[in-house]
Amino acid sequence: MARPDRSLVDVLLANLDRPEEVRDKARALGVVRRQGKIDAYALLVVVVLGIATRGPTAIAQLGHVLATVTGVRLARSSFWDRFTVPFAELVRWLLDDIVHQARAEPHQPPGVLAGFRDVIAVDATVVKLHDALASTWRGTRRNSSKAALKVHAWVRAFTGELLKYRITADAHGDGRAFGIDHALRGCLVLLDKGYSSPSLWRRIGSVGGYVLTRLPLDRNPMIVAENRRHRGRARKAVGRPLRDALEGLQRRLLDVDGAFRCHVRRYGRDKGRFVTETFRVVAVRRRNGTYEVFVTNAPPELLPADAVAATYRLRWEVETFFKTSKSGSALDELPSQKPEIVLALVYASLLRATAAMQALARFRREVADRIGKLVNPGQWVKWWNRQLNALTHQLVGPSAALAELELARMLADPHVARVTNRERFRAVGYSA
Repeated sequence: MARPDRSLVDVLLANLDRPEEVRDKARALGVVRRQGKIDAYALLVVVVLGIATRGPTAIAQLGHVLATVTGVRLARSSFWDRFTVPFAELVRWLLDDIVHQARAEPHQPPGVLAGFRDVIAVDATVVKLHDALASTWRGTRRNSSKAALKVHAWVRAFTGELLKYRITADAHGDGRAFGIDHALRGCLVLLDKGYSSPSLWRRIGSVGGYVLTRLPLDRNPMIVAENRRHRGRARKAVGRPLRDALEGLQRRLLDVDGAFRCHVRRYGRDKGRFVTETFRVVAVRRRNGTYEVFVTNAPPELLPADAVAATYRLRWEVETFFKTSKSGSALDELPSQKPEIVLALVYASLLRATAAMQALARFRREVADRIGKLVNPGQWVKWWNRQLNALTHQLVGPSAALAELELARMLADPHVARVTNRERFRAVGYSA
């Protein structure tokens, strides 16, 4: 089997090609209680790399992958018993290692965004689960699923790699799951309308971060200042509600400051209170004459009004990450009623997705951009998954090709004891 391109799988090799460290961590977490037929390192590699195809992630599929690369066959029940709470923590440890490495190396944005330390796209996606898990991850859609979990993700907009994540129930609000820390200092955060909370924007600004999001239609702040001068007898916008100022306006851009009501949380003995905060509002005229309205706390010299709409489109990278996680890394195929199994598969899917995006960013930078070619993310994931299959064999596969007899024994179905139709024909003297 062909070896994968080492220049593109370095991130996985750096984190997976360390068997002794993984085994030590497995013993520390309690994954291994006694040495059995299955090596903890081999099981981890198979779970991380072995579910790289779209479709139901059945128990037999993982078991067959393990048997193919190691030559060890287990019954389904015996194999699935290996998915314990400590093993889920082992997969999470590996995912956190890659995420921490990515966060430690900020990516300098190009062009007009060079003034920011990084650009981060934030969103969440919902994954349906078995109804038996409703007490652990409660869903919000009565007609579709009683149980569902939500994956909240920070994704670097220019590389697509995962920088931070959190797993909650579907009923958990997006804004409440958004953790604010000082790592956002100097970074521009791109938010969906699900995070349209002035209090959240204020908290991001309090740590030195910047935010850019679309303004929902139900928001109508009072304009308190204008950031852009216009020639001629321009209509005065200060002192008017935003929606009234946009009515009948012909400008291509409206760049103003608006007043928003923010809630300040209770801290210590201080009571919660409401304050008025000023945020910059940029309205961009569409071709049909309507306006797309954005909110940011970045000043005009750092984020020009002309670049606001194009910058916000970078938020689509988090959607690409989720599509890679689901269509290419089986995030939406979680066939289990046990929380520890679900968590292990979710961590593995996120790990595969962020590794795929990191490799894609490197491929674009080193190959595609030089020849002026755009890479389709969907086609990339299909190719990448084939490389993961080869990498699995490289890391834990046998050193030599199996003999034909060993191969037949390894591929035999342990759950079928009946005589096949072919054997019946032979038994009565007919040729198959």
